[in-house]
Amino acid sequence: MQSANILVICGLKREAAILGGPGRTTLCGDASVLRAGLAKAASLRPSLVVSWGLCGGLDPRLRPGDLILGAEVVSNEGAVRTDEAATASLAERLADAGARVFIERLTASDAPVVTAAAKADLRRATEAAGVDMESLIAGQYARKQRAPFAILRAVADPADRDLPPLALKALDSHGGIDARAVIRELIRSPVQFTGLRALAADSRAAFRALKRCRSLLPGLFIGLGAADL
Repeated sequence: MQSANILVICGLKREAAILGGPGRTTLCGDASVLRAGLAKAASLRPSLVVSWGLCGGLDPRLRPGDLILGAEVVSNEGAVRTDEAATASLAERLADAGARVFIERLTASDAPVVTAAAKADLRRATEAAGVDMESLIAGQYARKQRAPFAILRAVADPADRDLPPLALKALDSHGGIDARAVIRELIRSPVQFTGLRALAADSRAAFRALKRCRSLLPGLFIGLGAADL
């Protein structure tokens, strides 16, 4: 990778497709896939590491499609802070484009947080506004590489939304939809269809927000590389 490249880390292939392109290298998948990919790419020298994609909302203020720029990501292992200059620049660009954007703490999770009660508990424990499964991995890699780090996440499910249990089985390890697993779960428990419809609507709002970021600001991360910070 050339030094000007941006490394984008996300969980879903659909997230990666939105931001992929020249000057960007994307890695997507679950924790094991991401860590394996980053281990193979130990010699990379990205100008910026970005955690990008959807997140679960923990702050009751946040609606599907709201954007969170992470000030830091916290976990039981500690906190990884993002680059303040990059985050402030992104916030200004997004706000000028009319986005509803918040600079907040995120927290890491090893699995989707599927109930409103669990989200409330996590909010109390961490004071985080959102939760995802990739930002900690991205932040740890950025810190190891001494590269600037940024988090841009769109809220999918809000704090008061219970997710259907099939959300735990809907994805394969490489960030694709496991359609067979979803169908099996719906056959086993058709009542989950209502929750699936709500989740789909939330996700559509979040993906629209990410696509809007890319369409309004095609150079969203340009000028935020190591040479400029």
